[in-house]
Amino acid sequence: EKVSITFDENNQIRVLESSLYNDSLGLQTASYEFINDMKRFQETVGSLVEVLDEQAGKIENEKLRSVGLRNQVDNEAEARKKKQQELVFLINEKIAELERYTYQYESLLKVEEEQKQLIERLNNNE
Repeated sequence: EKVSITFDENNQIRVLESSLYNDSLGLQTASYEFINDMKRFQETVGSLVEVLDEQAGKIENEKLRSVGLRNQVDNEAEARKKKQQELVFLINEKIAELERYTYQYESLLKVEEEQKQLIERLNNNE
C-alpha cells in the first residue's frame, strides 16, 4: 500500500491527505461532543433515577401509613362494637336490678300496708 506524505497549510508534515486529516479532526470533535452529550445524558438519567427513587420511597411510606390508618379504623370499629355490647349488657343488668328493686319495693309497701292494718285492728280491739 502506498503512503503519501503531504504538507498542510501550516507546513506541517502529514501522513494523511489534508482533506482526510480535516475529516478525522471533524470526526474527533464530533466524538468528543457525543461523549459530552452522553455524560450529560447519564447525569440527567442519574438525577431522574434519584428523584424517582425518592418519590418511590415517599409512595411506600404513604402506603404503609394508609395501611396503618386502615388497620386503626378497623380496630376502632371493632372497639366501638365491643364497647356497645358491653354497654348493652350493662343496661340489661341495670334493668334487671331495677326490676328487682321495684318488686322488693312493692313487696315492702304491701308489708307496710299489712302492718298498718294490723296495727289499726289491734288499736281498734283494745
